Amino acid sequence: MELAYSLFTIAAEILIVSFTLVAAWTIYYELSYSEIPPGVEQPGKLRILHCLLIFSRVLGKILEHLGFCSEIDFIRYTQDGKKPREDPKLFIKDLQFEDVPVRVYQPRAPSAGLRRGVIYLHGGGWMFGSINSYDRVCRYIARESESVVVSVGYRLAPEHKYPSQFRDCLTASTHFMKAAEDYGVDSACVIISGDSVGGTLAAAVCQALVSRSNFPKPLAQILIYPGLQAIDFYLPSYQQNCAVPILYREHVISCCLKYLEKDVSVLENVIEGSHVPLDMKLKYGRWINPDNIPEEFKIRSYKPHLPTSYSDEVYEVAKPALETTFSPLLAEDSIVSQLPLSYILTCEYDVLRDDGLLYKKRLEDSGVPVTWYHVKDGFHGVVSLFDFGILSFRSEIPLGVDQPVKLRIIHSFLIGTAVLGKILEKLGLCSQLGFTRYMRCLKKLGEDPKLFIKDLQFGKVPVRIYQPRAPSAGRRRGVIYFHGGGWVFGSIDSHEPICRYIARESESVVVSVEYRLAPEHTYPAPYEDCLTATTHFMKTAEDYGVDPACIIISGDSAGGNLAAAVCQTLVGRPDLPKVHAQVLIYPCLQAIDFNLPSYQQNCGVPLLFRERTAFYALQYLKGDASFLEDFLEGSHMPVDVKLKFRKWLSADNIPKEFKVRGYKPKVPIECSNEVYEAVKKMCEPAFSPLLTEDAVVRQLPKSFILTCEYDVLRDDALLYKKRLEDGGVPVTWYHIENGFHGIISLFDCGRLSFPAGKKGLDNIVNFLRSL
Repeated sequence: MELAYSLFTIAAEILIVSFTLVAAWTIYYELSYSEIPPGVEQPGKLRILHCLLIFSRVLGKILEHLGFCSEIDFIRYTQDGKKPREDPKLFIKDLQFEDVPVRVYQPRAPSAGLRRGVIYLHGGGWMFGSINSYDRVCRYIARESESVVVSVGYRLAPEHKYPSQFRDCLTASTHFMKAAEDYGVDSACVIISGDSVGGTLAAAVCQALVSRSNFPKPLAQILIYPGLQAIDFYLPSYQQNCAVPILYREHVISCCLKYLEKDVSVLENVIEGSHVPLDMKLKYGRWINPDNIPEEFKIRSYKPHLPTSYSDEVYEVAKPALETTFSPLLAEDSIVSQLPLSYILTCEYDVLRDDGLLYKKRLEDSGVPVTWYHVKDGFHGVVSLFDFGILSFRSEIPLGVDQPVKLRIIHSFLIGTAVLGKILEKLGLCSQLGFTRYMRCLKKLGEDPKLFIKDLQFGKVPVRIYQPRAPSAGRRRGVIYFHGGGWVFGSIDSHEPICRYIARESESVVVSVEYRLAPEHTYPAPYEDCLTATTHFMKTAEDYGVDPACIIISGDSAGGNLAAAVCQTLVGRPDLPKVHAQVLIYPCLQAIDFNLPSYQQNCGVPLLFRERTAFYALQYLKGDASFLEDFLEGSHMPVDVKLKFRKWLSADNIPKEFKVRGYKPKVPIECSNEVYEAVKKMCEPAFSPLLTEDAVVRQLPKSFILTCEYDVLRDDALLYKKRLEDGGVPVTWYHIENGFHGIISLFDCGRLSFPAGKKGLDNIVNFLRSL
């Protein structure tokens, strides 16, 4: 067993070193060749995302050379989303529309009449993207707009060359428009939409459909940063944003040539414009001309490009790109004037920005109503990242946070670990979950000159016990510690620095509990392990030099939840000594309301997002996150249940000073009985300690509660503090005004340490010493 573990460790270290070298080259490439203007939203996160995309390409190239798979297949594999899970608000079905794969999203809620239909054509440079990778986008549109959405899985280049993709999209669109009523859709209310090259295809399909007689006309088109022409790659946006991630100017032309199945060696000639004859330039100059772009979009630097000599050879290679099915901006006025009302989204830091602006002008000049939205701090692809976990472009680090740069670095490391784990999982080497757990426990600490440290079993539950070496005049206090980690991560190894510090500085015997983790072991397994270990220690405390009447139960985050639940259970145990105190460090204490002030104010603040909190709660409860949206919206709890707990769980019980940064009461929404039946165990006090009865609260021991201002869980603790005080329980409260979730664990991380975390831990130690 020891040999197997050693071999695994060596293999893991080789993998990590190899990946580190690739990652180092990736960072070098990113810093050397890309530029991120100051105005871009969250530039640090964009750099991380771009590095990951480069890393994926490099790794794909390595695997291709090793003969495992092609680079394109690997990138597609890593970018492909998870297989669709059930959605409580949508019926989702994979179908074929005349041999074209589609995924149909239909709202479950009944409708008074026929709905609108939205056809969605995904982006990805004609070579990447799929109905899986755009599943999040399409679900969101279907849910929030209450529309039937059809996502089209068109064939990809280079296996299928132009115009296969356009034909697939046209085929799927015409099929749906003919059969719309079969899906509860009004055939006169069908919208064609797409992003990036999906926007190109949407524009081309719309143009093809308007000229069809005796056929329903599209109601509207939605074009999200579309590429609409292949004539001029020296427009202002191409010059200004030529090296801005995620889409470089060279990548645009490379994708175009591969889509056409042409030789990419002419790329430089195409950039210079030598693929377009002079007569064509003159013909299309009235539509594709920097003079048609508003002056405010030329401020960041623009130099008119001098005409270059025309090459017949290059023209022959690139001429399909001048067809309107490839370059919809070149369509005749008679077609453009028939187009439906349009929505166009552009991003300031996107090479394709001016394609959208020029098409907007053409549509308006032809009398077509256009709604335009410009993302002033956006870049190409930003819409697809609206719900991308820790890489979503909605996270924020408030000005008041302690050392924001360090926090960004740590958050970036966690993102990198998660993505690397996903890549290893895709390669079949290990699970993402297993890799992330492994990475969080890499640092092994040596012997401690002030502590005896021993791994034991308390009733089959692994524990690590820390006993001061110095002799004691009498029995010591005992501290039981439950680690955090969302019930999914964390271990006695990951929280060893905290436990050593508490044992040394408070001169206490500390027992760290290795409870089982979700999703492999769901509720109540982790709680039962903590209860088992605690009762064992309380019965045998004297064997470890501990006074049974001086035992403190503590934990951070999910461990704080377990500590509170165990304390509540033990007040009804006459066979055991009373718990002397509880220490709750930014605990999660309820899963009913994810719209309290702290959840609204800190929803995108690292290291714990609002969505991740609900995700972890579901993993703990049932091992999957299938009802995540219901949790966030509050539709998982019936009104009568909410009213029952309102006296304890209400924003009215939170002091006004904690609502200054913004709070809007959430309007109650209808509960889904199906969801409630699946998750109702979360109302049990062992899962949500905040919901326990007053009779139990009054018997709880003196308490220490630590909260952080920039933490979604702040208000859980504030509400519990009020309940304890109202029940006559003495409470010591310490609030880290510049703190965030997880800061205590970062008290001793070398150059990435947070002094505010150390100060918080010292307050805990002082409380323990006072007992």
